[in-house]
Amino acid sequence: MIEAFVHEYDLRLVALAVVICILACFTSLKLILRGQATDGIPWGWLAAAASVFGCGVWSLHFIAMLAYMPGMVMDYAIRPTIVSIIIAIAGTFAALLVWQSTRIKFTGVWFGGILLSLSVAGMHYCGVAAVQVSDGIRYDRALVFVSIIVSTAFALLAFARGSGLSLLTRRIEITGWLVMCVCSVHFIGMSAVTIDARDPMSLPRGVLGTGALAVAVGSVSLAILVVSLAATLMEQHLLQRSVLELRRMQLMSDISHEILIIQRKGLILQVNEAGGRLFGTTPADMVGGRVSDLVSIADHAIVEQYLKSGPDHLKPQSIHVRAAAGHQTPVELAGSTIDYEGRPAILMAIRDMSDRTRDEARIRHLAHHDALTDLPNRFLLRERLTYAIDAAARSRSRVALLQLNLDRLKPVNELLGHIAGDALLIQVAQRIRAELDPTDTLARIGGDEFAIVMTADQVEQVAGLAARVLDTIAQPFDLDGNRVNIGTSIGISLFPDDGGITETLVQAANTALDRVKEERGNAFRFFEARMNEHLHARRQLEQDLRYAVERGQLELYYQPLFSCSTNLVEGFEALLRWNHPARGMVPPLEFMPLAEATGLIDRIGHWVIETACATAAGWQRPLRIAVNVSPSQFRRAGLAETVAATLARAGLAPDRLEIEITESVLMEHTAIALDLLGALRGQGVHIVLDDFGTGYSSLSYLRSFRFDKLKIDKSFVQALGNNEDATMIVRTIIGLAHNLGLSVVAEGVENPRQLAIIGAHLCDQVQGYLLGRPMPVDKLAAFTDQAAALPSRSIQTLTPTATLAHSARRHDRTKPEHHPIVSLSRSDKDVR
Repeated sequence: MIEAFVHEYDLRLVALAVVICILACFTSLKLILRGQATDGIPWGWLAAAASVFGCGVWSLHFIAMLAYMPGMVMDYAIRPTIVSIIIAIAGTFAALLVWQSTRIKFTGVWFGGILLSLSVAGMHYCGVAAVQVSDGIRYDRALVFVSIIVSTAFALLAFARGSGLSLLTRRIEITGWLVMCVCSVHFIGMSAVTIDARDPMSLPRGVLGTGALAVAVGSVSLAILVVSLAATLMEQHLLQRSVLELRRMQLMSDISHEILIIQRKGLILQVNEAGGRLFGTTPADMVGGRVSDLVSIADHAIVEQYLKSGPDHLKPQSIHVRAAAGHQTPVELAGSTIDYEGRPAILMAIRDMSDRTRDEARIRHLAHHDALTDLPNRFLLRERLTYAIDAAARSRSRVALLQLNLDRLKPVNELLGHIAGDALLIQVAQRIRAELDPTDTLARIGGDEFAIVMTADQVEQVAGLAARVLDTIAQPFDLDGNRVNIGTSIGISLFPDDGGITETLVQAANTALDRVKEERGNAFRFFEARMNEHLHARRQLEQDLRYAVERGQLELYYQPLFSCSTNLVEGFEALLRWNHPARGMVPPLEFMPLAEATGLIDRIGHWVIETACATAAGWQRPLRIAVNVSPSQFRRAGLAETVAATLARAGLAPDRLEIEITESVLMEHTAIALDLLGALRGQGVHIVLDDFGTGYSSLSYLRSFRFDKLKIDKSFVQALGNNEDATMIVRTIIGLAHNLGLSVVAEGVENPRQLAIIGAHLCDQVQGYLLGRPMPVDKLAAFTDQAAALPSRSIQTLTPTATLAHSARRHDRTKPEHHPIVSLSRSDKDVR
């Protein structure tokens, strides 16, 4: 019985065949795209693409054959089946090779497309011929021809659109044309086929049954899926690698540092052009070398430890590197761990610090020298004088301090201008320097003031120098053709005759200078005891100060600090007063420098901290107490331990104590000072930077240490309303502090206008005579009770700006000393 089966399919298998064909076509295009990124003919990539595409075509054909007449069992000859897959792969490879290698695009598209369609058709009809039936297979030649023509058209269209494979949309489009090329051959071709079979039929050996063919096709399909997945993963990996490479290259080109990329073993992997310039060689010559060869011998240990550190420990380091010419260059080394070509490495950024080092040296020089004459300034003069005194004390010799004040300089500035005056000062410095020995120091300490420190065995040597200076200054000066005559007055003090410390000698020399100026100047005088009774009184004051603590003559006054937001007292600053039995109240500015110079500051400072903490511990409200610590006291060892013990004895919480320091504390031995500040802050004590804005390096201290509060120097506050620069400085300081998370105190508020401006810029706390004068401890309780009793309807509900502006308006024309706290209340009756 003859049965004819025409156009009957299992649609589920047909759908599977099409999906496998789509995967094969899309994967082939990704492999071709990867091959296009290589130089020359990408033989390997084309072979891989041809294999995937050929296997996909073969799988589609035989899965579709399994779907054809699913109710019938077919067998397939092994040899034609194998030949069909070879035709598909080899033909596709030839087509791709022609398409990719032919220089003329039109030729490549035509020949490549024809080869591709013929290979697909050859594979199809060879696969059909593998079907084993009793009476054979009949073909409709017209439909066979049509299937090849349609397939060729789609192949040509796919190759013509083959440029721009890097675009996903283009790859999807071409995948569609290729699928149509393959499916048109199969399904049109199957319409041209009629299979006749008798049942049963005895078949020879060497054939595949339907089950075996399904296993074979399934294996090939699985291989296509694996290759497709592998291609996708490879593409993703290469894309990530490209992104990492791009980022690395951008980092190399964008960073302004000189950069090295090294492994942890210390071998250089890559250097950019800037790094080559820094080391005076080419990057190619540096690659493969060791980092230690670039570093000065003294810094080898630092770099070795740096390379061994984990990523969390790669902190910036200052080292010196050796350039090819042999000279050493200061650099800053910073680094981070990266993944370089799949292996861990360290990215080292090396910043040339030559310019910065020169700038810092220049800043240090300017901090100690006069900008006009380049002579030592007052600060360096005192250092040199102190050193000379110590040396003279050991060698039992004399030190002379000569204070000079130029006469008639003001008329020169008025008549010839300040440029001429500056030129005159430079010539004066040159003339005086010519009279000195190399071991002497000449300093400019003021507009028309100079000073000389010299070591001498005899007083006559000092007198001889003073006479020579008078003579050389008396000679006419030539200022752009203008003949100018000036003179100078000189006051002289001697160590050990007139004092044993720097302050005493300076005071003595100034006293002698004042006497010369009283006598019409242009002369020199040595200090004599009868010149200044004040100096004798000063010495007596020093003697009395030694016993002031034991005799109970020192006492603390307390000045309140008000909150700008709540208008309540938040704390007090302890201010030292000396109630001398004969002289009455001695101002701190008169005895504190004396205490510093004589070393009495330790005992006095300890008493201040002890007394202030004990007083604060007795307050009912947990207000803070601020204590000033002098530079001399701060440099003494054991301050942190003293503070801790004092707090424990007083029973005062550490966060209620504020230690106020000025930046002069940090100018010497900065590292030690920062360690001490860290120890105090570690106890919970608050650290306040006083007189902020008066030093050139305040910002560097803010970067080095975390302060809790800044106090704006009163010189800026008192200039508010009269000086726009002062307003700008105050506003800038408050903004800077708030950006750093610090509180701000404005001290020295003495009038309502200053208070209003301070409030308008959102300062945190204020203090000054307008708000409350320093007061003794017996008046403190009543004051704090008043402040604590401010009603809730007070101005704390308003904005700080409105509060302080209101306060300022209420106190217009009012003397501040009469109303220490009324300015913070909405109604006078609230505090009376």
